[in-house]
Amino acid sequence: MHDWVHTIDVAATIVVLKTPPGTGHLVGVALDESPFPEIVGTICGDDTIFAACRSAADAVTLAATLRDLGR
Repeated sequence: MHDWVHTIDVAATIVVLKTPPGTGHLVGVALDESPFPEIVGTICGDDTIFAACRSAADAVTLAATLRDLGR
């Protein structure tokens, strides 16, 4: 996470991750294959990933977990 994710924000039930250009799909695949039960699915662009969560609380939890992984 530290090398590939610049920012992590929460918007209701969605965690929004910003990456360097051209790397959004790499992080998206890693999230899709991850064991995080909060993630329902992802939508990946060139430099942005939307990770849909089951609830707003799950989104906050996921964002905190991902931030901790980036340290």
